[in-house]
Amino acid sequence: MDHESMRALIGTVLLWAMGIAAVLYLIRHNWEQIREICLDENGKFDPIGGLEKKFSQSSEPQEPSQELTPDERFMSLLAKQKGAQMAGFDPERDHVREHIIFRGRVQGVGFRYQAMYAARTYGLTGWVENLPDGSVEMEVQGTPAGIGRVLTHLGSGHWIRIDDMEVEEIPLVPDERGFGVRGY
Repeated sequence: MDHESMRALIGTVLLWAMGIAAVLYLIRHNWEQIREICLDENGKFDPIGGLEKKFSQSSEPQEPSQELTPDERFMSLLAKQKGAQMAGFDPERDHVREHIIFRGRVQGVGFRYQAMYAARTYGLTGWVENLPDGSVEMEVQGTPAGIGRVLTHLGSGHWIRIDDMEVEEIPLVPDERGFGVRGY
């Protein structure tokens, strides 16, 4: 096996491991909700019945939650993007380019490389770079759904803590290929 194939294999294995870790993290932090949905009144495993019950209650007013789940954060990011509100815009097909500044614990925690692997997984292009003030700058291009998934992935990182994001839609870069890490 040549060097590039080995790197690709290791990258794929690491990405799968991060995905499994993210799923385990979500299960651990949402265990009570999972139990509430999957177990019926008698304590028997019934996820389908629980989901039907949960969705039938969704029209009832709910108290606002202080902390968003990763899925709620993903949906709110999609809703904030200007294109997602345009008639006929398909967040799974149409492309946008976002310039994002991340603040928080985003340097020295593998942020740029997680961003690169996630962006490549979802077929996005662009770059990510550390800034001297401790923040991270990223330009990412692709579907809003793919960008949202990358942001959700980054927000669920074990050591990463995103306190603030400045998101600005910018013009597309035609013929851009790949996603890379810039800087030191």
